[in-house]
Amino acid sequence: MSAQEDRGSRTRQRLWLLGAVVLVAAAVVAVLAIASSGGDGEEGLGGGEQLAGAAEVDALFDGIPQQGIALGDPDAPVTLIEFVDLQCPFCAQFARDGIPDLVERYVRPGQLRIELQVLGFLGDDSVEASRVAAAASLQDRMWQFAELFFRNQGREGSGYVTQDFLRSVAGAVDGLDVDQALEQAGGPDAEDVVGGAERAAGTLGVSGTPSFYAGPTDGGLEPIELTDLTAEAMAEQLEPLLQAAR
Repeated sequence: MSAQEDRGSRTRQRLWLLGAVVLVAAAVVAVLAIASSGGDGEEGLGGGEQLAGAAEVDALFDGIPQQGIALGDPDAPVTLIEFVDLQCPFCAQFARDGIPDLVERYVRPGQLRIELQVLGFLGDDSVEASRVAAAASLQDRMWQFAELFFRNQGREGSGYVTQDFLRSVAGAVDGLDVDQALEQAGGPDAEDVVGGAERAAGTLGVSGTPSFYAGPTDGGLEPIELTDLTAEAMAEQLEPLLQAAR
Protein backbone atom coordinates (compact mmCIF):
# COMPACT_ATOMS: atom_id res chain seq x y z
CA MET A 1 0.00 0.00 0.00
CA SER A 2 1.32 3.44 -0.93
CA ALA A 3 1.71 6.17 1.69
CA GLN A 4 -1.15 8.12 0.08
CA GLU A 5 -3.45 5.08 0.16
CA ASP A 6 -2.48 4.41 3.76
CA ARG A 7 -3.34 7.97 4.77
CA GLY A 8 -6.69 7.69 2.96
CA SER A 9 -7.47 4.44 4.74
CA ARG A 10 -6.70 5.93 8.16
CA THR A 11 -8.83 8.99 7.38
CA ARG A 12 -11.80 6.86 6.33
CA GLN A 13 -11.58 4.76 9.46
CA ARG A 14 -11.49 7.91 11.59
CA LEU A 15 -14.58 9.34 9.94
CA TRP A 16 -16.56 6.16 10.33
CA LEU A 17 -15.35 5.41 13.84
CA LEU A 18 -18.15 4.69 16.28
CA GLY A 19 -16.48 6.33 19.22
CA ALA A 20 -19.55 5.67 21.36
CA VAL A 21 -19.77 1.95 20.52
CA VAL A 22 -17.53 -0.73 21.99
CA LEU A 23 -16.28 -2.80 19.06
CA VAL A 24 -13.13 -4.80 18.47
CA ALA A 25 -10.85 -3.54 15.73
CA ALA A 26 -11.44 -6.53 13.50
CA ALA A 27 -15.19 -5.96 13.54
CA VAL A 28 -14.71 -2.31 12.64
CA VAL A 29 -12.59 -3.24 9.64
CA ALA A 30 -15.16 -5.79 8.51
CA VAL A 31 -18.05 -3.35 8.72
CA LEU A 32 -16.09 -0.66 6.91
CA ALA A 33 -15.26 -3.06 4.13
CA ILE A 34 -18.95 -3.88 3.65
CA ALA A 35 -19.94 -0.22 3.72
CA SER A 36 -17.29 0.88 1.26
CA SER A 37 -18.18 -1.95 -1.14
CA GLY A 38 -21.68 -0.55 -1.38
CA GLY A 39 -23.68 -2.88 0.85
CA ASP A 40 -26.81 -3.87 -1.05
CA GLY A 41 -25.97 -1.52 -3.91
CA GLU A 42 -28.88 0.84 -3.40
CA GLU A 43 -28.24 4.34 -4.71
CA GLY A 44 -31.08 6.13 -2.93
CA LEU A 45 -34.01 7.87 -4.62
CA GLY A 46 -33.67 9.35 -8.04
CA GLY A 47 -35.17 6.76 -10.37
CA GLY A 48 -38.81 7.36 -9.57
CA GLU A 49 -38.85 5.28 -6.40
CA GLN A 50 -41.39 6.12 -3.74
CA LEU A 51 -40.14 7.82 -0.59
CA ALA A 52 -40.29 5.42 2.35
CA GLY A 53 -41.59 6.10 5.83
CA ALA A 54 -43.25 9.52 5.50
CA ALA A 55 -46.45 8.59 7.34
CA GLU A 56 -44.57 6.77 10.10
CA VAL A 57 -42.21 9.69 10.65
CA ASP A 58 -45.08 12.17 10.76
CA ALA A 59 -46.82 10.06 13.41
CA LEU A 60 -43.61 9.55 15.40
CA PHE A 61 -43.06 13.26 15.98
CA ASP A 62 -46.66 14.42 15.98
CA GLY A 63 -47.44 16.66 18.93
CA ILE A 64 -43.89 16.70 20.30
CA PRO A 65 -42.43 20.22 20.64
CA GLN A 66 -39.40 21.11 18.55
CA GLN A 67 -37.22 24.17 18.80
CA GLY A 68 -34.44 24.32 16.24
CA ILE A 69 -32.28 21.22 16.69
CA ALA A 70 -34.02 20.20 19.93
CA LEU A 71 -36.83 17.68 20.25
CA GLY A 72 -38.98 17.45 23.35
CA ASP A 73 -39.99 19.48 26.37
CA PRO A 74 -37.35 22.17 27.02
CA ASP A 75 -37.90 21.56 30.74
CA ALA A 76 -37.18 17.82 30.49
CA PRO A 77 -34.74 16.86 33.27
CA VAL A 78 -32.24 15.07 31.00
CA THR A 79 -30.75 16.05 27.65
CA LEU A 80 -29.21 13.67 25.11
CA ILE A 81 -27.07 15.07 22.29
CA GLU A 82 -26.47 12.99 19.17
CA PHE A 83 -23.90 13.90 16.52
CA VAL A 84 -24.70 12.45 13.10
CA ASP A 85 -23.72 12.56 9.47
CA LEU A 86 -26.75 12.01 7.25
CA GLN A 87 -24.78 9.67 4.97
CA CYS A 88 -23.49 7.54 7.87
CA PRO A 89 -25.15 4.08 7.80
CA PHE A 90 -24.57 3.60 11.55
CA CYS A 91 -26.48 6.81 12.21
CA ALA A 92 -29.29 5.48 10.03
CA GLN A 93 -29.25 2.24 12.02
CA PHE A 94 -29.75 4.12 15.28
CA ALA A 95 -32.45 6.27 13.66
CA ARG A 96 -34.34 3.08 12.79
CA ASP A 97 -33.55 0.91 15.82
CA GLY A 98 -33.21 3.49 18.59
CA ILE A 99 -34.96 6.78 18.04
CA PRO A 100 -38.60 5.62 17.70
CA ASP A 101 -38.59 3.72 21.02
CA LEU A 102 -36.71 6.50 22.82
CA VAL A 103 -39.19 9.08 21.55
CA GLU A 104 -42.19 7.09 22.79
CA ARG A 105 -40.59 5.95 26.05
CA TYR A 106 -38.85 9.13 27.20
CA VAL A 107 -39.35 12.14 24.92
CA ARG A 108 -43.13 12.12 24.54
CA PRO A 109 -43.69 11.82 28.34
CA GLY A 110 -41.40 14.82 28.92
CA GLN A 111 -38.51 13.00 30.60
CA LEU A 112 -35.91 13.54 27.86
CA ARG A 113 -35.05 16.13 25.25
CA ILE A 114 -32.70 15.28 22.38
CA GLU A 115 -30.52 17.64 20.39
CA LEU A 116 -29.51 16.56 16.88
CA GLN A 117 -26.17 17.95 15.75
CA VAL A 118 -25.74 17.31 12.02
CA LEU A 119 -22.17 17.27 10.71
CA GLY A 120 -20.64 16.96 7.24
CA PHE A 121 -17.86 14.42 7.85
CA LEU A 122 -18.34 12.32 4.71
CA GLY A 123 -17.68 14.77 1.91
CA ASP A 124 -19.49 17.46 -0.06
CA ASP A 125 -22.79 15.59 -0.24
CA SER A 126 -22.90 15.34 3.54
CA VAL A 127 -22.13 19.04 3.82
CA GLU A 128 -25.00 19.90 1.45
CA ALA A 129 -27.36 17.59 3.33
CA SER A 130 -26.38 19.17 6.65
CA ARG A 131 -27.24 22.61 5.29
CA VAL A 132 -30.73 21.51 4.27
CA ALA A 133 -31.22 19.86 7.66
CA ALA A 134 -30.12 23.11 9.28
CA ALA A 135 -32.60 25.03 7.14
CA ALA A 136 -35.32 22.59 8.23
CA SER A 137 -34.40 23.36 11.84
CA LEU A 138 -35.23 27.02 11.19
CA GLN A 139 -38.81 25.83 10.67
CA ASP A 140 -38.63 23.38 13.61
CA ARG A 141 -38.70 20.39 11.27
CA MET A 142 -35.11 19.10 11.42
CA TRP A 143 -36.03 15.85 13.15
CA GLN A 144 -38.56 14.85 10.51
CA PHE A 145 -36.14 15.72 7.71
CA ALA A 146 -33.26 13.77 9.25
CA GLU A 147 -35.38 10.70 10.07
CA LEU A 148 -36.78 10.59 6.53
CA PHE A 149 -33.32 11.02 5.07
CA PHE A 150 -32.04 8.07 7.11
CA ARG A 151 -34.99 5.88 6.09
CA ASN A 152 -34.19 6.58 2.42
CA GLN A 153 -30.42 6.65 2.72
CA GLY A 154 -28.45 5.39 -0.26
CA ARG A 155 -24.90 4.11 -0.53
CA GLU A 156 -22.40 6.60 0.91
CA GLY A 157 -20.48 8.47 -1.76
CA SER A 158 -22.62 7.14 -4.65
CA GLY A 159 -23.87 10.61 -5.59
CA TYR A 160 -27.48 9.99 -4.58
CA VAL A 161 -27.64 13.22 -2.52
CA THR A 162 -28.86 15.41 -5.35
CA GLN A 163 -31.07 18.47 -5.21
CA ASP A 164 -33.93 16.26 -6.41
CA PHE A 165 -33.32 13.83 -3.56
CA LEU A 166 -33.15 16.60 -0.97
CA ARG A 167 -36.30 18.20 -2.36
CA SER A 168 -38.07 14.84 -2.27
CA VAL A 169 -37.17 14.27 1.38
CA ALA A 170 -38.03 17.83 2.38
CA GLY A 171 -41.27 17.67 0.44
CA ALA A 172 -42.44 14.69 2.50
CA VAL A 173 -42.07 16.61 5.78
CA ASP A 174 -45.47 17.81 6.88
CA GLY A 175 -45.52 21.55 7.46
CA LEU A 176 -42.10 22.28 5.91
CA ASP A 177 -41.92 25.04 3.31
CA VAL A 178 -39.62 23.25 0.86
CA ASP A 179 -38.72 26.20 -1.35
CA GLN A 180 -37.89 28.31 1.68
CA ALA A 181 -35.77 25.54 3.19
CA LEU A 182 -33.76 24.95 0.02
CA GLU A 183 -33.23 28.68 -0.39
CA GLN A 184 -32.14 29.11 3.24
CA ALA A 185 -29.79 26.13 3.04
CA GLY A 186 -27.16 28.35 1.49
CA GLY A 187 -27.82 31.33 3.74
CA PRO A 188 -26.28 32.67 6.94
CA ASP A 189 -28.96 31.37 9.32
CA ALA A 190 -28.45 27.78 8.22
CA GLU A 191 -24.69 28.28 8.28
CA ASP A 192 -25.00 29.38 11.90
CA VAL A 193 -26.71 26.09 12.75
CA VAL A 194 -24.07 24.06 10.90
CA GLY A 195 -21.32 26.08 12.54
CA GLY A 196 -22.86 25.47 15.95
CA ALA A 197 -22.74 21.71 15.36
CA GLU A 198 -19.11 21.92 14.29
CA ARG A 199 -18.15 23.99 17.32
CA ALA A 200 -19.97 21.64 19.68
CA ALA A 201 -18.21 18.67 18.09
CA GLY A 202 -14.86 20.37 18.49
CA THR A 203 -15.50 21.25 22.13
CA LEU A 204 -16.51 17.69 23.01
CA GLY A 205 -13.83 16.03 20.89
CA VAL A 206 -16.20 14.23 18.54
CA SER A 207 -14.22 12.21 15.99
CA GLY A 208 -16.95 10.17 14.32
CA THR A 209 -20.64 9.51 14.02
CA PRO A 210 -22.86 8.63 15.70
CA SER A 211 -21.55 10.04 18.98
CA PHE A 212 -23.67 10.58 22.07
CA TYR A 213 -23.47 12.79 25.16
CA ALA A 214 -26.00 13.12 27.96
CA GLY A 215 -26.53 14.77 31.30
CA PRO A 216 -28.93 16.87 33.36
CA THR A 217 -30.51 19.55 31.20
CA ASP A 218 -29.11 22.23 33.49
CA GLY A 219 -25.79 20.44 34.07
CA GLY A 220 -22.73 18.98 32.38
CA LEU A 221 -22.54 16.35 29.66
CA GLU A 222 -20.77 13.00 29.70
CA PRO A 223 -20.05 10.69 26.74
CA ILE A 224 -22.40 7.76 26.30
CA GLU A 225 -20.88 4.42 25.29
CA LEU A 226 -23.23 1.89 23.74
CA THR A 227 -22.83 -1.85 23.33
CA ASP A 228 -25.09 -1.70 20.27
CA LEU A 229 -27.14 0.86 18.41
CA THR A 230 -30.54 0.10 19.94
CA ALA A 231 -33.01 1.83 22.22
CA GLU A 232 -32.38 -0.77 24.93
CA ALA A 233 -28.65 -0.08 24.97
CA MET A 234 -29.29 3.65 25.20
CA ALA A 235 -31.94 3.17 27.90
CA GLU A 236 -29.39 1.36 30.08
CA GLN A 237 -27.24 4.50 29.98
CA LEU A 238 -30.09 6.98 30.41
CA GLU A 239 -31.94 5.33 33.28
CA PRO A 240 -29.40 6.28 35.99
CA LEU A 241 -29.57 9.92 34.85
CA LEU A 242 -33.37 9.85 34.80
CA GLN A 243 -33.52 8.19 38.23
CA ALA A 244 -31.22 10.85 39.68
CA ALA A 245 -33.45 13.58 38.23
CA ARG A 246 -36.67 12.18 39.77
